[in-house]
Amino acid sequence: MKNVYFVQTNSVFGSGVKSAYLPYSIGTIAAYAWADERIRSEYCLKKFIFMREDPQKIVDGMENPYLVGLSCYVWSMEFNKVLAQKIKEKYPECFILMGGHSISPDAAEMEKYPYIDFLTHGEGEVPTKELLLALCEDSPLENVNGLSFRKNGEVITTSPAPVCDISDFPSPYLEGYFDEILEDTSIKYSVIWETNRGCPNRCAYCDWGVLKSKVRMFPMERLKAEIEWMAKNKIEYIYCSDANFALFDRDEEITDLMIESKRKTGYPEKFKTNFTKNRDEFVFKLSCKMFDEGLGKSPTLSFQTMSPEALKNIGRTNMSLEHFKNLMQMYTNRGIMAYSELILGLPGETYESFSQGIATLFECGQHKSVIVYPCELLPNSQLGSRESVEKYKIEVCRTEFRQHHSAVDNNAVREYSDNIISTYSMNLEDWKKSYIFALYAQGLHTMCLTMMIAVYLYNEKGVGYKDFYEGLIEWSKNNPDTLCGELYSECVKFVDDVIDGEDSFKSVFDGFGKTTWGFDEYLFMKGAVNPEKFYSEIREYIKLYSSDSEITDNLIRYQSGIIKKMNMTKLDIELEYDFESYFDAILNNNYIPLEKRRNTVTVTEEKPVATIDEYAREYVWYGRRDDAPVYSAKRNNLKVTY
Repeated sequence: MKNVYFVQTNSVFGSGVKSAYLPYSIGTIAAYAWADERIRSEYCLKKFIFMREDPQKIVDGMENPYLVGLSCYVWSMEFNKVLAQKIKEKYPECFILMGGHSISPDAAEMEKYPYIDFLTHGEGEVPTKELLLALCEDSPLENVNGLSFRKNGEVITTSPAPVCDISDFPSPYLEGYFDEILEDTSIKYSVIWETNRGCPNRCAYCDWGVLKSKVRMFPMERLKAEIEWMAKNKIEYIYCSDANFALFDRDEEITDLMIESKRKTGYPEKFKTNFTKNRDEFVFKLSCKMFDEGLGKSPTLSFQTMSPEALKNIGRTNMSLEHFKNLMQMYTNRGIMAYSELILGLPGETYESFSQGIATLFECGQHKSVIVYPCELLPNSQLGSRESVEKYKIEVCRTEFRQHHSAVDNNAVREYSDNIISTYSMNLEDWKKSYIFALYAQGLHTMCLTMMIAVYLYNEKGVGYKDFYEGLIEWSKNNPDTLCGELYSECVKFVDDVIDGEDSFKSVFDGFGKTTWGFDEYLFMKGAVNPEKFYSEIREYIKLYSSDSEITDNLIRYQSGIIKKMNMTKLDIELEYDFESYFDAILNNNYIPLEKRRNTVTVTEEKPVATIDEYAREYVWYGRRDDAPVYSAKRNNLKVTY
């Protein structure tokens, strides 16, 4: 029997009780291959390797491996290279197989790394099975589709593997491939779950549309059984990797099955997915069902870009702004925080279109959850092709890839990603300016540190959101001795370090533990834990737009008062103006004039946090997308008396 190992490493999350994902990708490959009788008779499937440990320790734990298959993505590619090299050094006859999203379609990895024997391209189940059969039967590797290998010193890549029917693919969950892993109860396991596979879209920045054109569905019988399996094994968190959940009517039945399971067993607790972009009312219906049961995570109302030229370049279209406003109103009325995503660096985008795009989302009522992602150049995406790089004059920076909200091990193998920082339409300086604007918009506005101030000035003084945050950035730059000035300087250094490859988009900041944060989160936390200094400076800034000192003082008291505090159980905010009713109406798309009416806003906290570490973890990490950094009537910790 020839020993085969499969490797799919990822980080372990959290402190205290830790959590990790079961290695679904290699589980599906093993389940498909070992369903074949010949493979079962020739190969011994050894334990899955999915914890990111010292590579040498992993090699020392292997028993005479015949083939090691490694699943490669941005968070594991460099680790896999180190591990593969060490395996080859100790077991030179062992075959090294790599597959996954980070494998280049032109087999470049094999040209650069002599210790790699095989690459699979596209979906891995069929090529891996056919490779194992070819090796044991000594048949020509040229007959295995979707494979790269060496022959007589030359790298050969076979024809692409055809898109296959997945209806009879065995489930690694139901076939027991993770049972031994689950015996370790010191870790809480989450699952990656597919109800279908494929994507009909052709977004140029994404590799799903290139790799998986036809959408194929797993049978409902399998999905029902997997939900029962998850409940039995107390799986708290499901990440559904469907490219377009709610694309099919049957997804409502799947939603109902999960809800029924949670009611009966308590599991699963949370379900996160990628909703389809083309069935907004149906997505809303399913989101409401999940929200009512505490099952769903925030749904997405994505744009990626507001620039018509960039949309054309990436092969997307956006919903109309009027439709978006209506959807935002629907979600707001149900108390559901929907979020919107933008991608920075898409060809065709300019600083003006990007910054105004964020402002437009604010104008449409999307105040609390705009997420900006730098555009990563994926090797299997259309943008990642040599033709696109040349056509759009794309330049990238290579930065260390770090998982969000995870500890950094400086002794570990470092992973890297390539992110667009310049195109024909946006040079490096404009990219830098755009990213700083995005960090301020997210850290100060969407996390509510200055949101109410900006909303008031927009509605009462005609100050555009773009103008407000551009002005604040400039004011901070011109006042370097202030807290705002210090934060601006730190922001510029952070962005410069990212560009130079000396820092990551997720970093560790002094005073906030050993966990990685986005700079937008750090920006919020620095202002939130130094409220007196921060808001005294903001008061000076808004004098540029408003000369009414009474309203300004009331506005600052209200804005600073509703931000969560450390070591505080109760605070009374005495006001002469009814800002709570005013902002509640505006954020629900129903403007009312600000009324001068004496009132007291009382905020309370039953279990206040005592340290900055706790504040960061509870309000920023765990609670950001649930409006946790802010006291609110919705959360029953804010009350107004007149």
